[in-house]
Amino acid sequence: MKFSLLLVSLITFLILLPAFLFNVLANWQIIVLALSYFVFFLPTVWRSLKFGELAKRSEDRQVQSLAGRLASLVLIIGLVGVHWLAVYDFSRLLLDNIALTSVGIAAIASSILINQAAVVTLGKFFDRLTIKPEHQLVTSGIYSLVRHPIYLSYILLFAGFCPLLQSIIALSILFLICLVWFGNRIAIEEEMLVQEFKDDYKAYQQTTKKLIPFVY
Repeated sequence: MKFSLLLVSLITFLILLPAFLFNVLANWQIIVLALSYFVFFLPTVWRSLKFGELAKRSEDRQVQSLAGRLASLVLIIGLVGVHWLAVYDFSRLLLDNIALTSVGIAAIASSILINQAAVVTLGKFFDRLTIKPEHQLVTSGIYSLVRHPIYLSYILLFAGFCPLLQSIIALSILFLICLVWFGNRIAIEEEMLVQEFKDDYKAYQQTTKKLIPFVY
């Protein structure tokens, strides 16, 4: 229930509020974007309902370090700024570039599919950066191709809304935000998993890519 309320608040603050203030709330791109965000986060709601709430934020390994807290601050401030900037650019220009729109929709649709596949595959092990009792290393399904598909899905989601709203400036800033946030988070997570699963995780690293299947 708490995550459901957080989800509605997130969509309202990042998309609907700036769209209302910039007088583009009725545009189809805004409606599609808000619905896409809602659908994207539904697997997390499902996980919380089936297996219980996620671990406390204080248990997340990333927020337990100064570098991680700074990366989190960059993410929060950056995402708010980028979303509002993208909506503002959209309201100011009101362009309808078919190529950019198509790229945006394709990225968002891909993010939803990847996120759903990853969350369902992880099940109760989908959580914050923490090791729980009876934690298992999941290497099946989409995890047989890439070690961090959930992070890939977030990158595609956030990257998708920029071309959908025709804001290349927001996309450029977003790249830097993702570089700081996910770079820090992935490094912490991989170190944590090596400590927990030792040679099993090292062997898994040798047979999979980090973020992009077959590429990186």
